[in-house]
Order: sequence, then structure tokens, then C-alpha cells
Amino acid sequence: MDREREDRVRARAHAIWAREGQPEGGAERHWAQAEEELRAEEQGPAEVPVVEAAGTAAGAASTAGTETWTGEGGSVGGGEPEAGTAAAGKGRQRRR
Repeated sequence: MDREREDRVRARAHAIWAREGQPEGGAERHWAQAEEELRAEEQGPAEVPVVEAAGTAAGAASTAGTETWTGEGGSVGGGEPEAGTAAAGKGRQRRR
């Protein structure tokens, strides 16, 4: 490993260690992670199809648990879900 690259890895490993709260031990893991991060940066962004990249963007909103249903009169989410439907009873707790 050339001197310049070793200095970059050392600085990155130190930053990782500091970011993790300066824990005891783990120097080898920090060094390996630093090498991996720098290697990935040197290779540049991977070519990922736009459709896949949009679904994996950092900070993308999750739609998990966002069920909707039509209530009486066709309004979305209006009223309670009808008994026997998939949405009935989900997300609601009865008071005892």
C-alpha cells in the first residue's frame, strides 16, 4: 500500500472510530471499513437502472402499514372497515 493511500485509510478509520464514540478495540474492523469505503468511492457510483435506484434512495418513504379502504358512500378511509375484510381489526385495540 502506498504511503498516500495508507494515510487516507488511517484518517478514514480514525473518523469511523470517532463517529462510533471512540470505543475500545475494533481497530481492525475500522481499518477494513475505511478501506472498503475508500475503494467504493474510487470506483464511483455503480450503474443501477433508474427504476431500481428510485426505490432504494436514502430517505425514501416507506408505505408499510398504510392501508386504505373505502367506507360507506365510497369515501376513502371513511368509517370503519367492514367486518370480514382484511383491514378489519388492524391497528385498533379495544379498551377493557
